[in-house]
Amino acid sequence: MLFDGDELTIALDMPMEEIREFELFVRPRLEYIETIEVEEGTSLRSSSLLALLVSLKRTRPELKIPFLDKGLTASSGNGTLHWMCHD
Repeated sequence: MLFDGDELTIALDMPMEEIREFELFVRPRLEYIETIEVEEGTSLRSSSLLALLVSLKRTRPELKIPFLDKGLTASSGNGTLHWMCHD
């Protein structure tokens, strides 16, 4: 996880403990974060991270999460993941 100004960069392959730490870190700072980017070369390891990112986006709709906007990604364990976001 790298926090630079108003942009936060995370790895998609975080284990569950790191996802919990990430949530504890990001929730109180959510109003200061404009964009959450993902590191290149990492693949989604847990649906918990995906659920957390969607929750953050719903909490603060102006938050930019390009990973979610793309709507698909590849996971080494799960293959290609597709999802639809409903407002």
